[in-house]
Amino acid sequence: MKIFNHSSFVGTNVSNSPGGSIVVDQEALTMWSIDAMRVIRDQLYRASAGSGVKELPFVDNWPREKRHFRGDEDGEGDGDTSDAAFSNELDLPLWAQEIMSSSNDAEISSDSSCRAAAATEAINDGTSKNNNSSSSVIISDLHNLSNEVSAILQSIEIHLEQQRTRRLHRLRPRSRLRRNWYLVAVGVPVSAYVIYKLTKEHGGIYLLKILCSKMADIYRDHVSEPINSIYQELFTDSGRIDVTDRKARMDTIESLKRMIRSWLEEYFPKMPLEEKMERAETMDISLIEERFEESIKHIYELNSVVRMSLIEMQFIKKELLSALVAMDELMGSNEINMRIAAMTPAVILLMAIRRGFRLLFYALFQVGKSKEEIYSSFRQTILDIERLLVMRDNPPSPPEPLDFGSTRPSNNNAETNNTQQSPKSRTLSAEDLGMLLLHIHECRNILWQSRRRFRSDVLRNVAEDLAELAGERGPVSVSQQLQIITRMARTYPFMKVVSSGVPFDMIIPGSG
Repeated sequence: MKIFNHSSFVGTNVSNSPGGSIVVDQEALTMWSIDAMRVIRDQLYRASAGSGVKELPFVDNWPREKRHFRGDEDGEGDGDTSDAAFSNELDLPLWAQEIMSSSNDAEISSDSSCRAAAATEAINDGTSKNNNSSSSVIISDLHNLSNEVSAILQSIEIHLEQQRTRRLHRLRPRSRLRRNWYLVAVGVPVSAYVIYKLTKEHGGIYLLKILCSKMADIYRDHVSEPINSIYQELFTDSGRIDVTDRKARMDTIESLKRMIRSWLEEYFPKMPLEEKMERAETMDISLIEERFEESIKHIYELNSVVRMSLIEMQFIKKELLSALVAMDELMGSNEINMRIAAMTPAVILLMAIRRGFRLLFYALFQVGKSKEEIYSSFRQTILDIERLLVMRDNPPSPPEPLDFGSTRPSNNNAETNNTQQSPKSRTLSAEDLGMLLLHIHECRNILWQSRRRFRSDVLRNVAEDLAELAGERGPVSVSQQLQIITRMARTYPFMKVVSSGVPFDMIIPGSG
């Protein structure tokens, strides 16, 4: 959409002849201001085409624009004569007027036909002056002009926001579902087939019950019971519950002693009492074994054989109970180790689930970034800063230009000496400082967007280092900035990496 005919005064308001001074043409500057407003309004109409905006503010100040939107309300003449007059007139806004002056007096012409004739004469002759009269344009209502400029600035902000939104909408990436269509194309059919096979016979309720029971068994066997056992052994008086019955073992031992003592008194009455008591206390059945071997040869001593067999069975029972007690004590001494070993499958399962979710969210669905990726991005930005500072830290002076036989003394040496600085006081140029601030802004964005990945003291210290690096705490030289980078790499664990790319805090426990 183009409503205005831009005048030919653009670019003629300021001139400078060779060897002369700058000449300012006030009339041309006024016309340039008017034409600039025409161009701005015309570009705004072009930008708002299709957005539903029909008229800009203060449309009544511009006759041609008003006729375009509201029709020929104030037109003069008819047919081609009126159109030619409108196409050739200056189309001055209401806050500007054309002054007609002659050799004797000056008068303000408000007639649109006079203004059209003057504009036609100025365009055809290339000047607005003739022998008898001349014309000039002035701004008659500065307050109206300032109001229109303010309204146009607000319209520009609105249109810029609309254009930014429209262009960013075109640059917006596709949804995650469309970017990961291959996962949907493979995962949905496979998942549907697996669910169908699992729920084909018994239905989904049975499958959920089986799944819940398996999870409950895993939790009870590998999480709940080991933790309760460790807690009871370490923090309670009862400690570990014994598997064997220690009282039954003691009763068995006492019964065996009485049986041996009674048998010795019956078959060896002449044996000293001290020896009988010693054999009974030590539960020595060597004499019983010898007597058993002799008695088993004669069938008439069957009662004696049965009695000695019962004594031997009691001895075997005592040995079995003692073995069980020893095993119980061994298990008690290794209870914590076994319980921790029982929890190992659950820990491995949780780690596998965690890695699977990390892969699913970070790598496939791209939901955020992992801690390692965030640290790597921060290190890459710091590396770019260090590259910039190293290249600007006391570089060699440029070579002297060739004179090509000129006999005039060159001023390049003096300029080079003036631009050279001592290594300790060298600072960045404006362009390099702007690039440094962009890198620092990127580091601050990483810290702010991923602040939950850093400790509070690390965030505070890194923010202070970045402020010193940007010169917000005072002027700094390039060498000082390099020292700040070295200090950051030496102080913060996430800045340290080995050749494999694994951070030090994953290798050395407690370094993070």
